Amino acid sequence: MERARAWIETARGRALGELCAIRGGAGQRRYYRARFADGSSAILMHALPEDPAILPPALRAAADELPFLEVTEYLARHGLPVPEIYAVLRPERWVLLEDLGDVHLLDLEAAARSVRLGEAVDLLARVHALPREDALPFRRAFDAEWVRFELRTFAEHGLAERWRAPLSPELDALARAVAALPRVLSLRDYQSQNLMIDSRGGLRLLDYQDALCAPPELDLAALVHDSYVELEPAERAALVERYWRARGQRFDPEAFALLVVQRKCKDYGRYRVLVERKGDHRYRPFIARAAEAVLEAVPKLPPAQRRLGEQLRQALAETAP
Repeated sequence: MERARAWIETARGRALGELCAIRGGAGQRRYYRARFADGSSAILMHALPEDPAILPPALRAAADELPFLEVTEYLARHGLPVPEIYAVLRPERWVLLEDLGDVHLLDLEAAARSVRLGEAVDLLARVHALPREDALPFRRAFDAEWVRFELRTFAEHGLAERWRAPLSPELDALARAVAALPRVLSLRDYQSQNLMIDSRGGLRLLDYQDALCAPPELDLAALVHDSYVELEPAERAALVERYWRARGQRFDPEAFALLVVQRKCKDYGRYRVLVERKGDHRYRPFIARAAEAVLEAVPKLPPAQRRLGEQLRQALAETAP
């Protein structure tokens, strides 16, 4: 990392004391904390490309593209609390960022977390109200092809083989139903690992480079049915009510159920891949939580998806690890 050290010192114009790896999530991006001799710090993100095989077609960007940069610029322009970008070296896919610290929303005690979840709902309502313009997120849509891709991954990695054919037409109908819903700007993975509390106590955003146009229920489902944080049903309901009040719109429980089922089926399949095929056992506890969220939502699905709900009950019971 000597070249990286030299580049960081030049970019920040100060002597670098140490450069230490810090733990990231399940993706390919790698992170390092740069501590400078003057006591300041920064984060080096090595934005390694993801395996195209696990990405929806719309996210299979050219090797030299760094969508994080364009999405950050758009969100920052509209006053959203994204990290400041200090410098970029595109050939190496290095991005030097503001250091937001180590405190994620999921790290907080229950009482403090509850307060911050309310703030996160208010922030989400702001995101979803942003105007459409010529920016990358508005050139991508959570359409039927995208939804089918995520559900196909769930079927292949989360279900016993005997359920794949019977569920295929029902999952396809779910994809069409989700794709038909109204869309807003969505951050796609709005959950407690990607919400941080900075040194000044501010709520900050991370991991939004896949932002796209999707139903608002997608982000809301990711937040209130977050597998990394256990919430009581009453707290979830209060957060959902707070969101729709902030938006000045009525809550559609059937649309919400569609997106909870879609999102948590996707998560269920992804967690099983990480645990059973990649050996990352950090994600084992979250398999059951994802399944529980699906089962909680299926009674609220629209009538056209009731058969899907019954099949999911049986399939998840049979294939639970």
